[in-house]
Amino acid sequence: MTTDTDSPSTSPEAAPGTSASTARHIAVLGGGLAGLSAARRLANNGFSITVIEASDHVGGLAASFTKQTEWGTFDYDNGPHRFHTGEEHLNDEVLRLLGENVCMANRQSRIFLFDRFFHYPLQGANILKLPKRVLIKAFWDYFIVKLRSLFGKRLKDENFENWVVNRFGRKLYDIFFGVYTEKTWGIPCSKISADWAAQRITLLSLWDTVKKTLFRPKNVPRTLVSEFFYPRHGGIGTLCRRYAEELEKEGHTVHLNAPVTAVEVENGQTVAVRHRTADGGEVRLPCDGAIATIPITKLAGMIEPPAPQSVREASAGLKHRSMIFVYLILDRPKVTDDHWIYLPEQRLTTHRLSEFKNFSPDAAPKDKTLLCAEITCDYQDDDWNKSDDELQEIVVKDLTDTIKLIDANEVLMTFSRRERYAYPIYDLEYRERRDAIIEFIDHIGRLETTGRQGLFKYNNMDHSIGMGLAIAENLVGGGRDHKEVATEQKWFG
Repeated sequence: MTTDTDSPSTSPEAAPGTSASTARHIAVLGGGLAGLSAARRLANNGFSITVIEASDHVGGLAASFTKQTEWGTFDYDNGPHRFHTGEEHLNDEVLRLLGENVCMANRQSRIFLFDRFFHYPLQGANILKLPKRVLIKAFWDYFIVKLRSLFGKRLKDENFENWVVNRFGRKLYDIFFGVYTEKTWGIPCSKISADWAAQRITLLSLWDTVKKTLFRPKNVPRTLVSEFFYPRHGGIGTLCRRYAEELEKEGHTVHLNAPVTAVEVENGQTVAVRHRTADGGEVRLPCDGAIATIPITKLAGMIEPPAPQSVREASAGLKHRSMIFVYLILDRPKVTDDHWIYLPEQRLTTHRLSEFKNFSPDAAPKDKTLLCAEITCDYQDDDWNKSDDELQEIVVKDLTDTIKLIDANEVLMTFSRRERYAYPIYDLEYRERRDAIIEFIDHIGRLETTGRQGLFKYNNMDHSIGMGLAIAENLVGGGRDHKEVATEQKWFG
C-alpha cells in the first residue's frame, strides 16, 4: 500500500529565510557526502529538504561506526579515508563541520612485494631497493618504451595496461600496477579503460617519479601530498552525521531504512518519489525536484514511466566491484605506523590493510588496536557469502603466515561489513553506457544525479562534497557545473 505525504507549497523559487513549510521542496536520494552537502547548502538558502537513505545510517562509503567491547571503544570506517583538497572552500566546509573534533595526520602508505615493504605511491627510492635483476629489467624496459616512442611505435592508450606500460615500462607494470589493479577489479587490465589510469596515477612516468622524489616540486601532485584532516572522535562518518544533525535541527527530514522505489515523472518533470518504510510499506513523497546520489544503475530502473530499452541495456552493462571489510581487534597497542598497506600479490586474498589508530590516536584504547582488511569481490560470489569465521581464517592466515604482521593469538575479535556498490568498474565500454544513462536523465526536468554513485565516477571525498555544493548552488541560481568536478587530472590521485 502506498501512502501520500503532504507536499509543501510549490513556490517557483525559494529565497533565503523562507520557512520550511512554504519553501520549494527537494528530495535528496542518498545520505552520503554528495547528497548531504547539497541538502545542507539548499537548506541554508530556504529550500525544504527530505533526505531518503536506504541503510540505517548516513555516510555511504564514507560511513563510520563505533564498536563497544569489553576492551574499550573502537571507532572504525568503511576502509581508510583521508580528506585533502587544494580547494579552500572545501577545507573550510570540513573544518566547519568538525569544529574542535579534528586532528591532522601525515599519510604513510606502503606496498608489500618480494617479501618486503616499499613506500606507496611509487617513489624513486623504492626503485633502488628492488632486487637488482628487477631493477635492471625495469630501467631497460622503460628505455625500450621511450625508444619505441621515438620511432612512432608507441602502444595506443586504449586500455589501462597500455597506458601504464607506455609511461613506466613492462616490468613495473607487471610488479606494481598490473597485479594490484587486476586483483582489485577482478578483470584483466587490458579490459580496463585508460581513464582509470589517467585519473588515479598522477605521476607521469618512471622518470617523472624519480625527479619528483629527488627534487620535490613546490606544487606536488595529490599523490605525494601527505598531510590530511581526520576527526579525532567518531571516524570519517562524522562529516555526514554532522550534516544530518544540522538538517534535522532546522526542521528538515532525514529518513533512514527507506530504500527509494520510484521516481515519478509527468510531462517531462519530476513530481514525486516513492520509498519503502521500516514496516515494509511504501510512501509517496510529492516534491519540486530531486537530487539523486544513489547508484545510477538503480536510478535508471526506478524512473516512471520506464526508461527506453537502450538505456536499460546500458544500465545492465555497467558493473560495480563489491567490498568486504574484515575488522580485527588486536591485543597490542599498534601494528604499524601505516594508514594504508597494499597487498597486490595473488597469493594473498586481502588486498589492502588500514589501522585507524594511525588516523586518530583516539580511535582505539591505548593498549589495543583495530585493523581493517579489505577483500574485493563480486556481489554474491563465494567470498561475499563467506561467514565471519571463514573470513577471519583467511585474513589471519594472510597476516601471520605470509606477511608476518601479527600473531594469531593476538586476535581478540573479528567482525565484518559488506558494501555492494564499492567501485564503479571502468571497463572498455563503461563511458558509452554511462553517458547514455546520464543523457536520458538530463532530459528529465527537476532531476539531477551526482556524486560517486550518481555519476559512476571513482572520485574522492572532497570531490563528492564539491559536487554536492555545486549542484546546490546551481539550483539556487548560478555556480559551477557539478559534472565538471573531478574531470581534471589535478583532482585525482
